[in-house]
Amino acid sequence: MHKNNIILKLGSSTLSVTAFVSLFAFIPQPVYSQKISPQVDFWHKIFKPARDPEPPIKPRKGGSRPGQSVCLISPDVPTQTRIIWHNQPLFIWQNSKASQLGRTEIKKIAVELIDGQKSNNRLLKTQIVAGKQHIKYQGEPLKPGQTYRWLIFFNQESNSPAMFVPFKVMEASQRNQITTELKLLEKLHKNRGANTEAIAQAKAKYFADKGLWSDALQQAYSVPQPSSQLSQIIKDLPNQLCK
Repeated sequence: MHKNNIILKLGSSTLSVTAFVSLFAFIPQPVYSQKISPQVDFWHKIFKPARDPEPPIKPRKGGSRPGQSVCLISPDVPTQTRIIWHNQPLFIWQNSKASQLGRTEIKKIAVELIDGQKSNNRLLKTQIVAGKQHIKYQGEPLKPGQTYRWLIFFNQESNSPAMFVPFKVMEASQRNQITTELKLLEKLHKNRGANTEAIAQAKAKYFADKGLWSDALQQAYSVPQPSSQLSQIIKDLPNQLCK
């Protein structure tokens, strides 16, 4: 994997950003017949196939029936607990496809604080998500250094999660450093006249450089009025990751 150092200078401050690695491994991307603009091409470079032996995103699949699995995309399930920067993370999943057996759909999610012993775990926020396949956490900001569980419910009335994914908000010192660098990065691009989507691209690239894939995805989904090409990429992501 080749890395090129990009030095971003703003006044006397210097921000070093390592060129990002690709998000997906061995996943073919859709081919668009129209000419691709430089901005859209940059999104494709973030999400194009990589040469890495393993894809960096590790979705978890599960469900109530064979062949009716849902796919939990972000936070995902790497070998170690996924570390994230955002303290109000974006949860992304794909419900199962409709079939003769019906359809498995996530109806409710919750976030649980892990407190060492299971008996001390504390449920922080429950959100009804029927009909959705991504949603931003709407509770109070999560705390740096704490480990949480993303709880999945197939029944809106149930109190017992069908699945869960652990994740951790990074330690405060590391998070504060990244926050400072992101502010510098955003200021630099604003001074160059960049629009909201271009700034989101730069931040997604920054997170990808650091292997913070949940945060990179959250940037892609955060653009309030995405271009048609970015909208298509976001639409295609779950299918590509959950094959």
